[in-house]
Amino acid sequence: MAKVYGIVKYFHPSDEAYNLDWDKFAIYSAEEILKCSTQEQFTQTLDLLFLPIMPALKSDSLPDNEALSEIFWHHQGVGFGMKNKNGPYSSERLKINQTNDTIAYRPHFGDRVNIELGKGEVFSVPIVLLHGENGTLPKSDSKKLEILNQKLDNFKVDKNGLAFRLGNVINAYNVFQHFFPYFEVLSIDWEQELKDAIVKSFTDSSKSEHITTLQKFTAPLKDGHISINAIGEEPKNFYPPISWEWIQNTLVITKVWSKDLNLNIGDRVLKINGQDSNDYFDEIESRISAGTTGWLRYRSEIESLLGQKNSKIAIEVNGKEIELTRNMDVYDQNKGFNPYEKFKNNIHYLNLTLLDWETIEYLLPELEKSSGIICDLRGYPNGQQKLINHLLKNADTAKGWLRIPKIVFPNQKNITNYVEGNWNEMMVPKQPFLGDKNIVFITNGSAISYAESIIGFVKGYNLATLVGQPTAGTNGNYNTFRLPGNIEINWTGMKVLKLDGTPLHAIGFLPDIYVEKTINGVVSGKDEYLEKAIEIINMKTTSSR
Repeated sequence: MAKVYGIVKYFHPSDEAYNLDWDKFAIYSAEEILKCSTQEQFTQTLDLLFLPIMPALKSDSLPDNEALSEIFWHHQGVGFGMKNKNGPYSSERLKINQTNDTIAYRPHFGDRVNIELGKGEVFSVPIVLLHGENGTLPKSDSKKLEILNQKLDNFKVDKNGLAFRLGNVINAYNVFQHFFPYFEVLSIDWEQELKDAIVKSFTDSSKSEHITTLQKFTAPLKDGHISINAIGEEPKNFYPPISWEWIQNTLVITKVWSKDLNLNIGDRVLKINGQDSNDYFDEIESRISAGTTGWLRYRSEIESLLGQKNSKIAIEVNGKEIELTRNMDVYDQNKGFNPYEKFKNNIHYLNLTLLDWETIEYLLPELEKSSGIICDLRGYPNGQQKLINHLLKNADTAKGWLRIPKIVFPNQKNITNYVEGNWNEMMVPKQPFLGDKNIVFITNGSAISYAESIIGFVKGYNLATLVGQPTAGTNGNYNTFRLPGNIEINWTGMKVLKLDGTPLHAIGFLPDIYVEKTINGVVSGKDEYLEKAIEIINMKTTSSR
């Protein structure tokens, strides 16, 4: 039923299907299928569910009429059923006739998709219909359609019920099955992941467990943009007054904001809420979709601390259990970072996650006189791709590294065309030219999306030495859909490559020089990434004399 649902929803172009409440229909259909105990009942139920919205299921015999056009679904990424209506993604039912048939590769009237149901039975879905003055043809049996709509109107969704969970899983499966642009670079059996999520849905007993199943279902996609959130519920965005990181295979406290705590930077955390720290993180990381280990650890180090305001978390440190209260918000956690600094030997440090462009522009005369510039991109930039203009000697010529697939067939078959984008208009050289300086970019797994666009130019045009750890391996505008129960899912809807056309997804940008944090470095207050960057610039400055 899951495959039939997605192909009819996104690729069967009848007016009846277009106007259906697909979210409610997924849950209703799941409940009806659950009543089936034989293959015959299953097949009959599919017909009863889909024939009213897919009247061409049984026959394509239509009157000869020159005024008729062919109609089929044309997706740019996907917009149908998505939350954001004004972004780069869209879906429309195209009407084609002899006067406007300009699409080189498309389905034609008579094309069908056959879905195997088992025991030799096949469910056939037309993906092109005809369209006349009164809409798509042929028309549904009005009585059958009315009965289906009445059943849907009267159907009460039980948000604690099995059909609710199965409907949401089926809904989510089909969004990714037909439109997620990165399956070709992943080693993943998506159909098996669907089966596992369905099995898990039978034992889930709460909305929280359902969301966990959806998170584990989507984690193998390795998409750092994926987030699954319960909208309208009390947010879990408060921290205890500490931060921690995995350093040298040990969970270590890296910041303490309360003097009242008997904790020190460098303390090893052995247990969390009575559970071994490794096991605690294993569970959290099983719910996170991440392209690289760096992004996975960055997210899990945050998620493991987050909770509702004034909720408690217990940790075992130095043989003692300490209870902490989550009473700090995200803003408080960011206190203490330095946006700009000038070091010995005229080396300038710019924290690109904090500085705005107006400040950097003000500093340009000083940067022009510098011996070296360190750009810190450990995290999300504050909108400073304009700095790249001052590092470029020649205008950017890279094409087609942003790609939104044009999809007209199910299961992402035969994709031959993309809406391609680039930054050519933005990325032109500007004065003062800083590319003759010794430039170092610092980065790590927390650099995602827009940050990776910037780093893509740094690597693509060899503008700097990249120091640190691999980036997150996720880029491109995200798309969003909302499931029944106010469950919202964000995901990456376009394919983004490196400037040379090689894959970025689940790989990221690799540093020229790797740096690993050490526990001793954290205890002594060192920024070992920054120290390495200064060392590199000093070495280059000395060697150039």
